[in-house]
Amino acid sequence: MKFSAVIFDMDGTMLDTERTYREVFNRAAADCEIDFPQSLHFDLLGRNSKDTERHLLARWNDQALCARFLERCRHHHKECFDAQPLEMKAGLLELLDFLEQRNVPKIVGTSTRRSNAIPRLEKANLLHRFLTVTTGDQVEHGKPAPDLFLLAASTINVPPAECIVLEDSEAGVNGAHAAGMTVFMIPDMKQPCDATRGRAKAICSSLVEVKRQLKELLPTNLTNLHE
Repeated sequence: MKFSAVIFDMDGTMLDTERTYREVFNRAAADCEIDFPQSLHFDLLGRNSKDTERHLLARWNDQALCARFLERCRHHHKECFDAQPLEMKAGLLELLDFLEQRNVPKIVGTSTRRSNAIPRLEKANLLHRFLTVTTGDQVEHGKPAPDLFLLAASTINVPPAECIVLEDSEAGVNGAHAAGMTVFMIPDMKQPCDATRGRAKAICSSLVEVKRQLKELLPTNLTNLHE
């Protein structure tokens, strides 16, 4: 199998931010005087804002509550993220170095909206290390639909079958698999179910392990496609 590019999820895969999202949800729930169980948070992992709204509306069947909750999430988002240090996942920088040494194109495919994703990548000093960034607000149907991954691959004209995807969420793994891509899962907050495990090439404990596995899959002198 020929592999020509690697697509990185951002939150939970490159950046240790999912627990900050939990704080955002907790504060918004308190404002709305509702419970927000961890199981519901797990259901939202990897989803973009449109799919999050659809999921909450289907669960609560209350348009006003859904709108209020999401408004409070937006209110608390900046404060929570400004208050928390932006930490990278173990092994990320070494993995990026490894891929650059092999001239493997790297792109971002994140469910986070662009207005949040770009500043977050800039703050972490990561933006310049990727050719393109595809975000959740660029597609109608986010993960677990394949749309985001297919759009990401199209930005550098790489066939989906030649893409490796790195993901932490079940929605991301399922979306990458549906796109016909090879996906490595690095679980963050939730371990995958058996069905998701079957769709991933491997379940890795960290990006350090991902690097070890990719050494066997990627050539040492791949021509950089953007040149």
